Amino acid sequence: MRLFLTDKDFVWKGVARPNVPFLCDSEMELVSAPNEYLRFVAAVKGRTRSEKTWLTYGHHLYEFFAFLEANDMPWDAVNQTQIAAWRDAMLERNCARATVNQRLRCVHAFYEWAMRSGKTHTLPFSTQDIWVSKPRGFLAHVDASGGRFDANELTVQTHKPLPKFLHMDKAIRFIEAMTPHSLKLMGYLALLTGMRREEVVGLDYRVVPNPAGHDPGKQLPMVLDPTVTPTKGDKERFVMLPYDLAVALWDYFCRDWPKRNAIFNRAHGKESTRFFLSAYGEELSIRYLNNAFGKVSRKTGIECHPHMLRHTFGTYELLRMGKKEGQSKALLWVRDRMGHSSITTTEKYIHAVDLVQNDDVDGYQLEVCEALRRGH
Repeated sequence: MRLFLTDKDFVWKGVARPNVPFLCDSEMELVSAPNEYLRFVAAVKGRTRSEKTWLTYGHHLYEFFAFLEANDMPWDAVNQTQIAAWRDAMLERNCARATVNQRLRCVHAFYEWAMRSGKTHTLPFSTQDIWVSKPRGFLAHVDASGGRFDANELTVQTHKPLPKFLHMDKAIRFIEAMTPHSLKLMGYLALLTGMRREEVVGLDYRVVPNPAGHDPGKQLPMVLDPTVTPTKGDKERFVMLPYDLAVALWDYFCRDWPKRNAIFNRAHGKESTRFFLSAYGEELSIRYLNNAFGKVSRKTGIECHPHMLRHTFGTYELLRMGKKEGQSKALLWVRDRMGHSSITTTEKYIHAVDLVQNDDVDGYQLEVCEALRRGH
């Protein structure tokens, strides 16, 4: 079994559809049913507009159909016991339980689509009613489910860990050890706004606000426009830049960026729209950011990856806003700043805030901005 992606020449129903995953068997023959489903996911289903989501679906179905091919099982004749054998094989390979469940849910969705499409008359999954106790928190009063939902019987139990974050003093020490200056700015951007690493790396200079004429005591909104800057689910949102961070970003843009972009232009014959470029005029990647964080972790002895700075922002910002506005409004605020599609995702930070209760949460932004000015 092989997984491929369509190129820009692939046209479906009159529209070019690059980067749609598709499967071929060991004889390099197209595998019809999963490929039709993957086209449905990419071109029809309204909630899967992101190419990263398409690829995730492709990888999940690849794993399942590779198992079927290796065991000579036709997809439309398998039963729940055989799918359970696939699940157990993944667990024996030490696949993360959350990954196993994601794959099972994807395959379940594929079979439900196949039944609706008339391609099979059997759903090889059973579900059971599960009742879970939910915290009496935000919007609990409008949850009509009462904690009841249908669960796939094959999914395995997982334990959701608390978000990994740093206490603010460690986060500042970590970022202060980062070089070059542009990498340090990326760290401060993640810590003070909660932006994801792909959003930081892919930030477009056209969305970065000029702080001239703005009140130094107020934050500046920065709109993350998905047509120019990558966001999860291609959803627009805005983050708030502390004034000192906005000044530091704009100073880099006026002082360093033109020289770096000129190098990029000479190499590629066009201007880059990326805000962060290397000293050699190269557009940066997520791999670069991950590797850079790894080097600083080894140098400082502080284990940190880009997402931990995002989690640190979420934890401190939720507690800060909770003290000012109350928990319900704080959850909405942090949800929108971090781009969570569900308030449930934001609620996981409620348990983490207990660990920073004794920190100076009210002044954490001032503390970070003071460190930013020292290194600027």
